[in-house]
Amino acid sequence: MPVSYLFFGDSLQFLAQGRHLATGLMFNEGLPFHPPLTAWLTVPLWWWLPDSQVSMVAKLLMAVISATGLAVLFLLLRRRVRHCFWIMALLPLGFGELLLSASVNSELPYRLLLLLTLWIGWRRPFWVGVLQGLAALTRAEHLPFVFGLGVLLVILPDRWLSGLPSRVQRRRFVGVAVAGLALLLLPYILVARGRLQDYNRANASQMEDPLPTWVPISFYGPLNFALAQREADIHFSRQSLPPAPGGMAQLDPTYPPHQRYLAHGYRLGFETIRSDPSRFIRRLGRKLAVSAGVASYGWSWRDLPHQPRWVRRPVDTALASSRGLGWVLIPLALLGGWRLRDQRAFLVVGTLLVLYRLAINAVFFPYLRSMLIVAPFFSVLALSGLASLVGKQGRPLLIVALLLLAAFHLSTAPRARGYELSGERDEAGQVIDDRTVEVRLAPAVAERRNR
Repeated sequence: MPVSYLFFGDSLQFLAQGRHLATGLMFNEGLPFHPPLTAWLTVPLWWWLPDSQVSMVAKLLMAVISATGLAVLFLLLRRRVRHCFWIMALLPLGFGELLLSASVNSELPYRLLLLLTLWIGWRRPFWVGVLQGLAALTRAEHLPFVFGLGVLLVILPDRWLSGLPSRVQRRRFVGVAVAGLALLLLPYILVARGRLQDYNRANASQMEDPLPTWVPISFYGPLNFALAQREADIHFSRQSLPPAPGGMAQLDPTYPPHQRYLAHGYRLGFETIRSDPSRFIRRLGRKLAVSAGVASYGWSWRDLPHQPRWVRRPVDTALASSRGLGWVLIPLALLGGWRLRDQRAFLVVGTLLVLYRLAINAVFFPYLRSMLIVAPFFSVLALSGLASLVGKQGRPLLIVALLLLAAFHLSTAPRARGYELSGERDEAGQVIDDRTVEVRLAPAVAERRNR
């Protein structure tokens, strides 16, 4: 299947866009709805493989990208974190990591690009800039993030950034990196501008205002920002957005309400915030609490030690209904951070990335898949904290945990198993996938009913 029962994201969009590109066709009339790099990765699969095999190989590609990212993380941490090899060997058995490998997504390629940036470091500023361009073509929110970092590197005095190159060296680095980023992004931005201009001309009679033509990566950001403030719930939804005429489920940029969200979404969102700041603050707290659920993922396909019942929020990864593991792992992560306090660079960079992802979740939708980008940082801290609790037995403990989890996973994962879905259904009786869905492992449901 192109998607997983436990992770329904943008996989179908990425695969469909890749198929159109592989056959030389426009997807969504060439409009920049989604950052394109993930779809680009699937294009060779449509060239080389029968259609029936593309979904499976695309998932394998995601697993390879995940493994490559963890290998780069190992190279970064092997001299900084004790028992690093065994900790890194455990990470692919995390339930969240397995979910990311179960559907085509932008999170894994984006994480790999972040890790490659850290691996290159200050040595190759031009290639760092190219990597930032690729990251922005994978996740649109990366562009303002990296722009803000670049500004800080240029303006902050040396005494505030001890251990980094001097401000003169940092300015030179940022200048060369910006050249690499611009070389990659400018052609895409100009092509997108041309397509938006063509669309505006072709549909001028149907539109109140033209769509903005200078779009850095995607014009989905304003829409999502407006929805994130105006929807009744904090999770992704389009209930406040009237459907296009004719019952069209997708966005129609020529339909005035949709056009206003696409063109003026940030203004609409800020108007909603200003009208009721206390509501925004309450929702902010709820979004951060939901995002912290990433600390509750268990191990192996079974999400041990949780019960086999999960709630899958719209366009997101599923999370177990019982989340007690988080109350154990969070203190362990704090302990691990204390044990690794001499590794200042690791802690500062990791914390900065976690705060960045939390900020995106707080302003937009609290996607757990977004937090899974930085979940390895949390896992390394938690496993380091666990190993430090038992002193000299830390390495044997990690090895035993790895052997037991790997044995369980490899012996049980290939078996056939069924899942039962419950949630809102359409007129044909099908579960609507971009609404909240509850997922149960079928044998567990049968056993409960028999009792």
